[in-house]
Formats: sequence, structure tokens, C-alpha cells
Amino acid sequence: MDSTALYIVFFVTLGLSYFFALSGLGAAALLVPIFHWFGFPLNTAKSVALLANTVSLSAATFDNFRSGRIDVKLGIPIIVFSFLFAPLGAYVSRFIEKDLIMWLFGAFLVFAGTNALIPRKPRNKTDHDRHPKIFYLSVIGAFAGLLSGLLGIGGGGVISALMLWMGCNAKKIAVITALAVPFSSFSGFIAYAIGGHISWPVLATVAVAALLGGFAGNKTMHSVLPEKVIRHIIGFVSLLFAAKIIFDLTA
Repeated sequence: MDSTALYIVFFVTLGLSYFFALSGLGAAALLVPIFHWFGFPLNTAKSVALLANTVSLSAATFDNFRSGRIDVKLGIPIIVFSFLFAPLGAYVSRFIEKDLIMWLFGAFLVFAGTNALIPRKPRNKTDHDRHPKIFYLSVIGAFAGLLSGLLGIGGGGVISALMLWMGCNAKKIAVITALAVPFSSFSGFIAYAIGGHISWPVLATVAVAALLGGFAGNKTMHSVLPEKVIRHIIGFVSLLFAAKIIFDLTA
């Protein structure tokens, strides 16, 4: 890949990593088709996109740790149960038609995105700042892990949508997803890297861009954007992912 193409990859990764970090999510779902369109083999595109997810959200998490924003009681149950249920999802995927699961997931994202975007009157002053019980957090993690294993995707979209629906503060949600998603993204990256689907110059370029984009996006979210805007960004991203899923299924 020549230097001009690497510059394009850098700025595309930087821009998307910055935007998705505003909601605590990784950009892999959009980077994979973009990198593939650039001419990368599909598995190479996946490995590079997963690295971008890992680096950008790890940078965001580092900033959150340093600033004391991470609520461990919220994050640990989700991470533990998503990790435990991902293998079960991978096993079950052998017996379930993937397209059916994708349609259901797309419908869920449409519901979640619409719920986030349509203004609704708060039921009380803490309507968007709840702290769900450990049981519900564990269910969210299990569901995210199950879908991650079933579909081979990160569980960030599931985690953010369910926590938002349960009334959690959008900025807290972004912090938790940024903490949880790198685990599954990095394991996916390693799987593709071991299989030989790797391009070192591209990986280095993407890693630097994702680091800058993830850190800057996280800084912007916490220092500039109000909670309501973050909630709307999560809703928009949910609908964006839903549109991509439906497009892939109907193409």
C-alpha cells in the first residue's frame, strides 16, 4: 500500500474512531466494509478494524481511569457475564440460522435507537441516572456475550442500548462500553492475526489514528457534550448499525 493510501486510511480511522468514541463504541462495524472497499481482503479488513476498536476504546478507558469516571460496580458484572456467555453463543450459532438472529438484532437496534432519540418526559429526576441491580447488569452482560458469540460482533451496541433503556446515564454507559468492548475486540484481532490476516504498515497506521481518535473523542464527550447529546448519539449509532445489518441482509 502506497503512502497516499495510508494517509487516507489514517484520516478515515481517525474520524470514525473520534465519532464513535463520543458514545463509547468502536467503529469496527463501519471500518470493515470501508477497508474492504479500499481493497483489503475481508479477513485483513476485520483484523485491522478490530485493532482500531481495541486501541481507540482502550485509550478512552485509560482517560476514564485517570479521571476517576469508571464505576466498577456497573462494569464488572457486565464484563464477567459477557465473557462467560460468548462461548455459549458461538456454540449455539451452529444450530440457529444466522440471518434470523441478524433480523432480530436489527429490529432490537431500531427499537433501542428510536427509544433513545424520541424525547420522552422523565418519570422522575433520576430517570436517566439509575444504577441497575447486579442481577440486571449480569443479564445485560450475558445477553451481550451471547449475541457476540452468535454473530461474531462486539457487544457494545447491546450493552449501551439495554442500559439506556433501563434509564442509566448516557455518559456512564459510554464509560462502561469503552471498558468492556476492547476485551472481545482484542480476542477477535488475535484470532485473525494468528491466521495470518495482518498487514503491519496498515496496522501501525490504524493504531496511531485510533489512539488519537479514541482519546480525543472521549475527552470531547466528557468535557463538552451534555448527557442528552450523548444519549442521542447512542440512538443514532444504534440506528446506523441497524441500517447496515438490514442492508447486508437484503443486498
